Amino acid sequence: MSDFFDSAKNFVNSAVSRTGWEAQKQLRVRSKQSEIDKLIEQRAQLSEELCQIAMNLYQQGTLSDTQLSRLCASIFELDHDLRSREQQLQEAKNEAYPVDQFAPNQPMNYAPPAPNAPTANPYGTDPNGYANPNPNANQNPNQNANPNPNAAYGAGAGAAPAPGQVLCPQCHSVVRSNSLYCRNCGAKVR
Repeated sequence: MSDFFDSAKNFVNSAVSRTGWEAQKQLRVRSKQSEIDKLIEQRAQLSEELCQIAMNLYQQGTLSDTQLSRLCASIFELDHDLRSREQQLQEAKNEAYPVDQFAPNQPMNYAPPAPNAPTANPYGTDPNGYANPNPNANQNPNQNANPNPNAAYGAGAGAAPAPGQVLCPQCHSVVRSNSLYCRNCGAKVR
């Protein structure tokens, strides 16, 4: 049993030692990286200072080296182009929307009809939404009397539900009792 404890103790000690070493390594790496970053920043400052002195000499006309003169002229050209693009950007930001030019003719009404609003009876339906197999039956109920009004639709819309089946409230087709939506019209059953 003591071998187990000695083994566990050695394992924990080696893990702690390794973790400490990794932490020291990370500190050394970060320290060196920060030193490198400082040196790069100093170099950039010196390069910027050199550039500023060369630009000042070029503006005064005392810069004689042709290569430096060409670079300075390119920088001045880029500065001019940058200023003109900034001005174009500002003009684009300040541009106003011409309201009368692109105004819509009439806004579309996407609102659904009111729940109690009277609606027309399209497709020969009665006000309750049931399909009328014979649209002329409303004129004279005794004319064209059909003993089975659901015969035109078969077992589909308007058929009496069998035990364990439900009618769709929208299209009145037979829907299985465990269905959430009607297969025919997609209306929510429950």
